[in-house]
Amino acid sequence: MQSTALKIILTVVLGILLMLTITATGLLFDAGRVSQEAMNEAQVELAGYLEAHPEERARTLAVVDFSQPSYVKRMALIDLRSGKCSYYRVAHGKNSGELYARRFSDVPESNMSSLGLFRVTKRYFGDHGLSLRLDGLDSLRNGNAAKRDIVLHSAGYVSIPFILVNIVTGYGPMTGRSNGCFAVPRHDVDEVVRMLADGGFIYAWAAEGDMR
Repeated sequence: MQSTALKIILTVVLGILLMLTITATGLLFDAGRVSQEAMNEAQVELAGYLEAHPEERARTLAVVDFSQPSYVKRMALIDLRSGKCSYYRVAHGKNSGELYARRFSDVPESNMSSLGLFRVTKRYFGDHGLSLRLDGLDSLRNGNAAKRDIVLHSAGYVSIPFILVNIVTGYGPMTGRSNGCFAVPRHDVDEVVRMLADGGFIYAWAAEGDMR
């Protein structure tokens, strides 16, 4: 009886380890996923903003597709001069949803993500280390970004180990969540900040049918 129970436990443990290994491999080789609709809308919004502000220049554009689950590399960072595109994971606000971001707000203390176009204003070192301050450029959707202290920063909860822990503990394959900021992996923040710090814009998008 004891031997049978041990065999069952061992089988279950090996099954879990196999599942986690397969999941970790998939996450490690994630090539990124941002919809063409999000890309197109971001470029239209940026073009409209630059037309109205000819004194400004855009060097890079980050497109965040909140219709994708948080374990996916759902932020596309585009070098507007070369066309080169890189992908990164990014967290959403804790009150915007769990695996998916479904609710959005520009209200202070809402702890939700906001949609629309943001302009990067400056880099700084804060509680989360190297970070970027942002201005919301859409008065209806993200105009309170600076007042809400919505920034781009790094966080340990945006990582493959954190996703795997959430799977084991029953939360599903999700990253941790922010207070509404764009939180990226710690090992990516230097690269992301370098690309966005001078002439960078961020566009956060979600499919209307996904919002609640």
